[in-house]
Amino acid sequence: LKRPRPLRVGVPFLATSSGVAQRCRSPHLYWPMSDVHHFHNGAPSATGIGGDDKKPQADWNAIVGPTLQTASGVKPTSEVLSGKKQVALYFAGSWCPWCRELWPMLENTIKAVKAKDPNDTEVVYISSDENAEAFKASATDKPWPSMPYERAQGIGEAPLGYVRKKVREESGKPQGVLGEKYKLTALPRIVVLDGETGELCYEQFIHENGEKAADGLEWKANAPPSWLE
Repeated sequence: LKRPRPLRVGVPFLATSSGVAQRCRSPHLYWPMSDVHHFHNGAPSATGIGGDDKKPQADWNAIVGPTLQTASGVKPTSEVLSGKKQVALYFAGSWCPWCRELWPMLENTIKAVKAKDPNDTEVVYISSDENAEAFKASATDKPWPSMPYERAQGIGEAPLGYVRKKVREESGKPQGVLGEKYKLTALPRIVVLDGETGELCYEQFIHENGEKAADGLEWKANAPPSWLE
């Protein structure tokens, strides 16, 4: 007699530009499995296989640092990102024409998203501005917090953001931790992470309408669903 093949329960994965499948626990991509029952030592388990179905928890202090700059001052990262379903890391710089084109588009999108659900997405601006003064001008009056410029660009500490090739060659700085992790080669760039686990959920969803920034930008169909509503 042939043994019956075991049931395999699917978990959503995201195929990224690097070709590596990423597990994504975003509420938009994760479906309920209330009709699936797990057993532990012959008895039904309410949690999962082996009775342990805990999700990995994101360490936002390790990802973006212990503090973020907000409109009302510097606040603990854990406080700013608490309860957010998604965290969008926004890499940009005021010297970049494509970034300047994206700014109002992203701002309008996030305002609409938060009007429906204040906890849907928090954007964190990670600056590649040429200096602290340019960063201050870029971050002022924006509806999202920012990573401190010194941390993003590695002034007095290792850089966490995206360090331009020109700056790396002139200063001898390494590429930033996040720039390296997400294989950034140009700006602007947005990567959206699961707010609970920190896992990558969405990337490469900015469409350029032409060869010039003035031709405009729009979201691709693979952008976060709440951004497209």
